[in-house]
Amino acid sequence: MALMVLGFNTSGISTDDARQENLVAGLIERYDKRLPGSGQASHQGRLSEVYREAIELNGGSLVSAGGWVTAIGLIGGVASVSIGHEHFFDPIRNGRYFSFFLFQIATPFAVFLIGLYFEMFSPSEMPIYFDRLRRKVYYVHQGKRKRFLLFGPTTVEARTADWSLVDCELHAKMGGSTTSFRRTFHLLFLVRASATDPTIVDSFVLPSVEFPGAMWEYIRGYMEAGMPPLKAGEVSPTKGPQGIKGFDMVEALKQRRKDYWRDWKEFPWTQLWQHLALPLFVVFFVVNRFVVWTAQTVTWPKEIEDALGAPITEADLSVDTRHTLRVAATDEDPYEGRRR
Repeated sequence: MALMVLGFNTSGISTDDARQENLVAGLIERYDKRLPGSGQASHQGRLSEVYREAIELNGGSLVSAGGWVTAIGLIGGVASVSIGHEHFFDPIRNGRYFSFFLFQIATPFAVFLIGLYFEMFSPSEMPIYFDRLRRKVYYVHQGKRKRFLLFGPTTVEARTADWSLVDCELHAKMGGSTTSFRRTFHLLFLVRASATDPTIVDSFVLPSVEFPGAMWEYIRGYMEAGMPPLKAGEVSPTKGPQGIKGFDMVEALKQRRKDYWRDWKEFPWTQLWQHLALPLFVVFFVVNRFVVWTAQTVTWPKEIEDALGAPITEADLSVDTRHTLRVAATDEDPYEGRRR
């Protein structure tokens, strides 16, 4: 999952009245920890680790498939220069079509700079830990100031917030291409200064959530209602060899090579289209390697590692007679809001 800073409004104070009166762009709803956010609860595949008294949700990673914004800007810029050289550069020298020049050349260049700013030197992963025993949330904070204006590393550090000081909001952003638009949902978490001071001092986000109400109910149910992190019959997720759960481009390419001729037989038109688009993919792959090479590793403090402990195993689940880790098959199912 590629992650980018999405430009949320995180200034001011975190109260229902203040956020609504200020007409915060993209804000749809502020969730109440005391009320169910949905009739169902689901982690939607974002659960990447389970501990005795904590869960880890995958907040995104640029290592696996990051770099597509930078690649689009680069490809668009090269294409604009190549195509427009003969038809537009000469008239521009004569003072015509200047506005077209701004659109034709500056637009992809701006996209390239945006991708460069957000995708290079970003955290290699951004997990969010919800610790219900200590009533804490652990997350990754990335500074906004680059070392060389638009390029270079920033400060990346692990932070801790009291769960009681964390507010959750549902935001929507419009995105897409020149031919289609779609609305994506994000859970924005705001951290207040104290119980008596609602000033927003920090924030973190769980991006691109398909069913945000069910996701929030999963988090709320786990932290507030003691809901087991795993539903009946579900196994505990495990991370990959690099410590990151999810898609890995290099491993995917190895698998594609293994299944190459079989894919030609089963999906000939898909294979043909992918081969025609191969030059574009090569550019994206090269950019992605730069994203991987410049990614900053997050160092988690020892006190957080000690608080989390070791991830649970199937052996732990087998002796979990109280079903605090996995819902019993005969119990009321908190994921569905009904009895089995």
